[in-house]
Amino acid sequence: MKVIGKVGRRLLKSIGLLTLLGMFVVPSAAMADKYRVALIHPGTPTDLSWSNAWIDGAKNAMAGNPNIEVVSVDLVFDPASYLQQGAAFASQGFDFVLMAHGAMVDQGITLAEQFPNVQFCVAPHHPSEATLPPNQPKNLCWIDVAQHNANFFAGALAAMVTKSGHVASLNGFAFPALTRQAEGFHLGARCVNPDIRFSQQYINTWTDTGIAKAAAQAVFATDADVIMAPTDSAVFGIVQAAKEALGQGRGQVWIIPSYYESQVLGPEVVLTSAIHGLTFASQAMIERGASGSIGESSFHDFDATNNPEIYAPVYDNIRKLLSPEQLARYEEIAEKVRSGEITIPDETTGDYPIGAIDSGAAVDLAAIGCI
Repeated sequence: MKVIGKVGRRLLKSIGLLTLLGMFVVPSAAMADKYRVALIHPGTPTDLSWSNAWIDGAKNAMAGNPNIEVVSVDLVFDPASYLQQGAAFASQGFDFVLMAHGAMVDQGITLAEQFPNVQFCVAPHHPSEATLPPNQPKNLCWIDVAQHNANFFAGALAAMVTKSGHVASLNGFAFPALTRQAEGFHLGARCVNPDIRFSQQYINTWTDTGIAKAAAQAVFATDADVIMAPTDSAVFGIVQAAKEALGQGRGQVWIIPSYYESQVLGPEVVLTSAIHGLTFASQAMIERGASGSIGESSFHDFDATNNPEIYAPVYDNIRKLLSPEQLARYEEIAEKVRSGEITIPDETTGDYPIGAIDSGAAVDLAAIGCI
């Protein structure tokens, strides 16, 4: 799959080419009849992580509707680049700019105000008073995929397999939509064992495998034997650290990649994958855009009650490690979350918001249905 790089390429405007999820296409009169979507994201199309999941959803949308065309722009990290890329697409007459980066809230508002005839959406973001109407432009939507629901499942599983009683999380950057993932993981582990030991660190990178590997090695040295990894491709460094620890006789250690099915990275060290349902949300939002059903100043909320692709699978080799009672407890927890009997807090709303660091430790387990 070929994708457009950063701002300097500006849609390859000077030579009139676009990169359409896997093939170069020349703009033509026929394209005017298409519903044209720009998907801007921080990773790569094959990172087995965040961006890979969003692109899979775009592919599914195109496969189901030949009138949809999606252009993917990868490795876009900073606010200025989102502003420049979004403006470039809007100026080229695209119908929909989907910004798959939860820290780009202000940039989404700015672009929507600048281009009122183009649909913009930012994901993930749960709107607050500051980002609801009248502060929210009519052509701007917010998408919140309750990623932390999958991390909650993963935390419950981690608490069942840990031998040291110490689980950890190595996180990309600290902003509420990301922070809730580590806190949700801690909360899921507490749901199984209220006395579980939890530690975490923000490594401030999505892609630097060297930094991630060094951080994981340090965490394993503290006797943690399960590490969740809400990062992008930096997770490869964490996987390598786990494999090396296992090979050096450290004892069994596990890692939990986020966003995408990742057992292939190393069945001997991948406990589960925190699969956030991003592919489902990506396809749904692009299809809603094409059908004209996004709505003005709208909020689209996907969680485990309405997104079947939010889960943390129990792989066959892990199933063998669990007692029948543990398996039954894990399935019970998952079912209670899906039915709403267990209510996982969100990052900024409700009685126990978990968008701040260490907030998961303060949640009343009985109040959310764990006890």
